[in-house]
Amino acid sequence: MTTFTPSSGLETTETAARYRVLIVEDNLLFRHYLADSLLAAPEVTVIGAVGRVAHAIAFADQAPDLVLLDLGLPDGGGLEVIAAIREQAPACKFLVITVFEDRASVLKTLRAGADGYVLKDATSEHLVSYVRSALAGVNPISSRAARHLLKISDEGEAQPVTSSHPPLRPREKEMLEHIAQGLSQKAVARLMNLSPHTVAEYTQNIYRKLSVKSRGAAVFEAIQHKLIDLPERPAS
Repeated sequence: MTTFTPSSGLETTETAARYRVLIVEDNLLFRHYLADSLLAAPEVTVIGAVGRVAHAIAFADQAPDLVLLDLGLPDGGGLEVIAAIREQAPACKFLVITVFEDRASVLKTLRAGADGYVLKDATSEHLVSYVRSALAGVNPISSRAARHLLKISDEGEAQPVTSSHPPLRPREKEMLEHIAQGLSQKAVARLMNLSPHTVAEYTQNIYRKLSVKSRGAAVFEAIQHKLIDLPERPAS
C-alpha cells in the first residue's frame, strides 16, 4: 500500500491532529494534488492518501474526521468505503470528489448520505474551503454539482422513484433551493431573514419529509421529484 506522507508544515503546535483527513483517490498525481492542497489548512492532518477500497478500509480504526472520496476505485466503489469507515467512526464526514462520469455510483452515494460533493476541477482554494465547510457541518454542494444531478435526472438515467413525501412548504422549498446552491446555514438565515434556530428547525423538517439524513441526500431527493428550481445561469 502506497500512502502520501504529508510534510511537517501541515501541522502546527496549536492545531496538530485536530482534524484527521483520509484521501481516497486512485489517480496518483491527483492524490498528491489533493494532499498538497490541504497544506493550506493547518488545522488538518492528512493521515493517509490511498487509491484502493481495501487500503481505505484499513484506516477505519484510525477514526478519520473526514474522507475525501473518489467513487470509482480499481477494487470497488465509494459505498464500501463509507459503510466500513462509518461502522467504526460514525461521526466521519464523506466529501465526494467526482467528475460525474460514473452516474450510477454518484446516485448510490447520494442515497447513502454523503456529506458533500466536489468536482475534480475545483481549485486548491475551493477544495480547502469545501473541506473546512464539511468539517464544520455545512455539507457543501456546489451549484455546478447540483445542476449535474438535475441533468442526470432530466436525461432519465436516475432510477425513477414514486413520490410519497409530504409536500414542502414554500419557505422549506426556498431553503432547499439555497442549500442546493451550496449556501451555509448562516448564509441561508441571513438571506431569508431567519434566526439560526429557525433554519435548523426547517432543515430538520425537510429531512423528515424527504426521509433523509444529510444535505446531499435532501438535494438528491428534491431533484428526483422536481421539488426545487435551480438557477439557469451556471455558478462560477
